[in-house]
Amino acid sequence: MATGRESLLWRKRLERRGWVSLRRGAAPGNRVVEYHVVWQGWLISGRVLLGHRDRRWEWWEPGSPTYLLERRHDVTEGVWRYCRRRAAQLGQVARRVPW
Repeated sequence: MATGRESLLWRKRLERRGWVSLRRGAAPGNRVVEYHVVWQGWLISGRVLLGHRDRRWEWWEPGSPTYLLERRHDVTEGVWRYCRRRAAQLGQVARRVPW
């Protein structure tokens, strides 16, 4: 399971590379964003356009992009940035936290 200190250091490293912490600002809904979130021992990464998601349903669906990026329930740490590639595929991948 991810410790708070290791997750904090991971987030700080990404912030130095230009990522924005979820603590500082919510991901915008009008542009495609890339994100990484530590949630319940999982590192969830993906690309999403939040403005095109069904917030009524996803707000309550654990693990959905809206749940993780807007509601932030049980999210230990998280970062996002605007997607640099226009043709990037949208989606989400979950894997165990490597630390």
